[in-house]
Amino acid sequence: KHLVQALIAVEDRSFYSHAGFDPRGLARALWSLTTDRVQGGSTITQQLVKNFFLSAERTLQRKATELVMAVLLELHYGKDEILETYLNEIYFGQDRDRAIHGVGLAAQFYFGKDVQYLSVGESALLVAMIRGPAHYDPYRHPARALERRNLVLREAREHGGVSLEDYSSAPAAGLGVF
Repeated sequence: KHLVQALIAVEDRSFYSHAGFDPRGLARALWSLTTDRVQGGSTITQQLVKNFFLSAERTLQRKATELVMAVLLELHYGKDEILETYLNEIYFGQDRDRAIHGVGLAAQFYFGKDVQYLSVGESALLVAMIRGPAHYDPYRHPARALERRNLVLREAREHGGVSLEDYSSAPAAGLGVF
C-alpha cells in the first residue's frame, strides 16, 4: 500500500481520474521536445505503453502513438490492472547480468523481503529508483538514493500517501538495503 501511494504521489497524481494521459503533462512534454531539457509528462499508463511496446526515442510521432495506445489501454483494462502490470514490469536495475524487473523481484533483491513487508522508507526508495535505477542505485550512490528517497517521502506525505507518524520516522532510517 505504501509503495502504490508513493508511486502515485510522485509519478502520476491523477492516475485514477485521467483517461490515459494528462493534458498538462502532455503540454510540458511537447514543449520539452523543442528544448534540450528533458521533461517528464507521461502518465503511468503512457509509461507502461512506452516500456512494453515502443522505443524511448523523443519524437512527436512516438509521443502521439503512445497517447493513442494509452487511451486504448485505459478503455480495455481497469486502473488496478494497469497499475499491477506497470509494477510488475518496471525496471529497477541490474544484478550482474540479470535485469531486475518488477517490485517483487526488487523487494527481494534490495531488501530480502516480499513487497507486502516493505517499510514506508523501503517503498519510497523503490519509487525513487524508477526515475533512474543506475543513477539512484543505493549500493553505488547511497547519498543520491537517500536524497531522492526523502523527496519521495515528502511528496507522498504532502499528497496523503504517508501518515505523519510514518513520515517522521522514515527519513531518519537508513536505506535498509543489504
